[in-house]
Amino acid sequence: MTETKSLSIQVVSTALPSQTSPHDPTGNDAFDRHNKPRLRRDLILSSLASSHPAAASFHVPPDPSRDLLDLYSCVHRIDMIRFLSTAWSQWKTLGETSGHYPECCHPHWTKTREEPVPPLIPCHSPFRNCPNERPSDNVMGAMGYYCTDNMTPVVGSLERELREDAAIVCQAVRCAFREGGVAYAVTTHPGHHANGDNFGGYCYLNNAALCARLMQRRVETGRCIVGENGEIESDYWGGQRDGDDSSSGDNNEKEKCRVAIIDVDYHCGNGTASIFYSDPSVFFTSIHCDPAIEYPFNQGYADQIGAGEGKGTTLHIPLAPGATWDVAYKEALEKAMKAIAEFDAAGLVVSLGLDTYDGDSVAVNRAGFKLSGNDYYEMGLLMGKFMMGKNIPTVFVQEGGYKMDVLGMAAANVVGGFARGAAGGE
Repeated sequence: MTETKSLSIQVVSTALPSQTSPHDPTGNDAFDRHNKPRLRRDLILSSLASSHPAAASFHVPPDPSRDLLDLYSCVHRIDMIRFLSTAWSQWKTLGETSGHYPECCHPHWTKTREEPVPPLIPCHSPFRNCPNERPSDNVMGAMGYYCTDNMTPVVGSLERELREDAAIVCQAVRCAFREGGVAYAVTTHPGHHANGDNFGGYCYLNNAALCARLMQRRVETGRCIVGENGEIESDYWGGQRDGDDSSSGDNNEKEKCRVAIIDVDYHCGNGTASIFYSDPSVFFTSIHCDPAIEYPFNQGYADQIGAGEGKGTTLHIPLAPGATWDVAYKEALEKAMKAIAEFDAAGLVVSLGLDTYDGDSVAVNRAGFKLSGNDYYEMGLLMGKFMMGKNIPTVFVQEGGYKMDVLGMAAANVVGGFARGAAGGE
């Protein structure tokens, strides 16, 4: 593809490309043979810098404060957020006192001198629909209560990485409104499988959902969460938390600003769908592999269209295994973008998963799509053309992607294609 000079790309992450290298200094990518989020982040940054040297501007947020995770209270239970903030210190202390329960230790972890404490995973699952279940005061019990699987561990670097991701999303929203063009939040961890109450599927806190709420707040109040000197207002919600009228899906006396989210990850963005399922102010659409045969299995069906006042604002487009750009995917994306255009949103969030690539190790286990190469430029171009002339703030938020030799270029192609399409190019 040609260099995108017609529209700027504001890239926000934990470091500049020149400061990154394709390795994981924390060592926490090593014990999962598929999920390597720190490597993915660095590869994407490197590809963006090399593919768009004139168009891409890179931003690194200031060091995030300790209470920054509370920003997610607009989309998550505050007790789950606080658990993620303290789980590692509790788990580490438990090992020093009574010892770690072996079933709660990640099975593929190898003890090192740098990190002698094993990653924490659930060792049980509560009755999900039982009203008298509650999170335990024991960190092992709480892990099982909040986490939906044993592949999404709590590790020593997690709490800081989540704070960094929150700062990245905040800065990306600021860039989308103030700098123009498209912003790309290259977070360390994906978030679209985390709902209001639980986390899992390699996701902890829902960055796309936070992004949508920040966009709404920015339009409705005119206030930006990031100050002139880069400082982040941690009490941006003004004391309003999850369950208040302003942060839940309920209508206020004043109609909320409309925001659209499109999720192009291979797996349904079930967490994002759950958060906004009854919310008429957020349109959510997801193109993914049929959940009858693929994770997350229990959500993402075409007949799940929202509930209550949000009925009709969820559009799931499940595709059969083996979908290619020309067969099925392009048509599905056109359908999703037409629906977004009809919704008349004031902001757009793109949950950018790259595990649709042919041969992706996570997707191919069961089915897999067969997108590749220039398909990702065409994907971005198509989305961008639907936004042409609308001047709508747009933020790409990084989700999954596990084929490390190609995902960096795929990301650069999508974002570059979008920028060119939105500017009227080809």
